[in-house]
Amino acid sequence: MPDGIGHGIVSVLVAREHRRGKVAVAGYLVDVYCLGVKDVLGPKVMDDADLRAYVRTYFLVYEAPALAAPIEMAREMVWGAVAYARNLGFEPHPEFERTAGFLGAWEPTGAVRFGRDGKPYFVGGVRDDATHVLRTLERSVGEGNFHYLVAV
Repeated sequence: MPDGIGHGIVSVLVAREHRRGKVAVAGYLVDVYCLGVKDVLGPKVMDDADLRAYVRTYFLVYEAPALAAPIEMAREMVWGAVAYARNLGFEPHPEFERTAGFLGAWEPTGAVRFGRDGKPYFVGGVRDDATHVLRTLERSVGEGNFHYLVAV
């Protein structure tokens, strides 16, 4: 992928045992460079066969296959991105609070670095208000202390 396009965007899918052979699944679209949690799906309850199909579909947009990770890494990725974005002045997707408990309690480890090259890096998406984001970054970290890529 060209530099900046799609970079910094991570999809996190968490599956937990539900009951009677079912699992509950929640997904998080995470911008680790700047905006934190951009979207939330679920939780949805399904059986194991549906879960396998759901995983394939959920990660279809990525060239590489999905990687299994421990729940601690999922927490660090999601909660860490929320904390980083809040520090910059951005709140997570409105549905995040409803699903936050699904991840469990977070103990920061510092295993994931947020931003890019030590600074916030905003890559404008079709649903992002680039003017608002850039103004917020100017207020929170100051002009020249962040990078951005937006369509003109």
